[in-house]
Amino acid sequence: MLYNTRYAEEIEKALLARWTWLDSISKIAVAISSGGGALAGLVFWKNSDYTFLWPLFTSASTLLAIVSKQLSVADKLKRHATSAVGMSALAVNISSLIVRMKINTDFPTAEFEKKLLGSLDKYGIEYTKLPYDLLLTHALRVKTQQRLNAMLDATPR
Repeated sequence: MLYNTRYAEEIEKALLARWTWLDSISKIAVAISSGGGALAGLVFWKNSDYTFLWPLFTSASTLLAIVSKQLSVADKLKRHATSAVGMSALAVNISSLIVRMKINTDFPTAEFEKKLLGSLDKYGIEYTKLPYDLLLTHALRVKTQQRLNAMLDATPR
């Protein structure tokens, strides 16, 4: 359960990074094309070698803004940030439970079972909040799993 929780946390962090990158790029492109649009357009327009670039850039930035709005990027950022925090807190609780079991070998089984089942319920609730995501690719899953395995191998036991 700890591995699954850490994996879900890392996936959420990776997706948050991807959506943040997309959001930042679209905001920067829109700011450049709208804020200094007239001046930048004039500079491009006066140089005949680059006249095709300005309409291309403004069209691309407009398209990015529309796509960003339609994909609800701001909502996705909020959901992934919330999920990452929730999974992180759950992973800390599970790790703490494991450490307490290792330290106290005569632990009361009923109490720890209750806490473990509570953590399992929390995991189920957090996991159901994880929506399908357009940016969640097979390559991202593999990369995240490799990174998590490396982190866990480096952790003293």
